[in-house]
Amino acid sequence: MRKWLWALVLVWAPALALSPSVALLGGYGGRALGGLEASWDCQLFQPPVGALRPTLNLAYDGQDLQGAFLMRYLLGVGEGVRAGGGLGLRYHKNPQVYLRGDLEYGLGALTNLPLFLGADLGYALGVLSNNPQSGPVFQVKLGYRF
Repeated sequence: MRKWLWALVLVWAPALALSPSVALLGGYGGRALGGLEASWDCQLFQPPVGALRPTLNLAYDGQDLQGAFLMRYLLGVGEGVRAGGGLGLRYHKNPQVYLRGDLEYGLGALTNLPLFLGADLGYALGVLSNNPQSGPVFQVKLGYRF
């Protein structure tokens, strides 16, 4: 019985610390294509004001699989509106340094569901490979937070 209890603790403890979400995308990677994104925010870091969280994003835009890992700070700026930014790494055909600004609006008050509407504007700088690719990255997303 103890083995089952420890197995449940080891499986559920990390899951409780993560906040997953899925979103439909538009304009990811500078293209006007739609796509799907899965993201996980870690809930372990909570300063007195705002939220500083490590975040993992995986996206598929119909052509490529892309990913980003960044430290993201979000601050509530209005009723259901959060704004902030992050710094981290992005992978799209090669590793890139990634600087991003975020804006999110929680649609929970309107829909009684944990839906959100968001926009990210970032810049990916390809300094980590022999074939650097740099440029702006923009996405608009409608998502569901679990």
